[in-house]
Amino acid sequence: MLDSLALQRRIVAALEADPTLIARGVRVYDGPPVDADPPYLSLGPDSSLPWGWKGAGGHEHRLAISAWLGREGLAAGKALMAEVERVVLSVPRSGDDCRIVSIRLLRAAVRRNPKSWTEGRIEFLARTVKEI
Repeated sequence: MLDSLALQRRIVAALEADPTLIARGVRVYDGPPVDADPPYLSLGPDSSLPWGWKGAGGHEHRLAISAWLGREGLAAGKALMAEVERVVLSVPRSGDDCRIVSIRLLRAAVRRNPKSWTEGRIEFLARTVKEI
């Protein structure tokens, strides 16, 4: 799970430091907050599986990020999800004794929830190995 934690820290740091997200007032939470006002991002769920090949290996991570907006609508949700995708796909590949071998978008969706908020959910697949 150390690779998963290192990957999460790297993604959160990139999201929190992104000028476009900062300008939009987007905050990042480790899980859905009880009383936060939109716009914000929450991490999870996240799963990790062993991944390897003959003589070496690492972990495969499936992680999701949810974006919550007020009543801005689907177009605003898609625009925010595009920014999240851009940031996540450009996270630094090395650091914390963990190297990201690959990271790619699995799927994304935007919908209105019962509170009339707009929710975007974007899922990624990343593969990591230990840095030597």
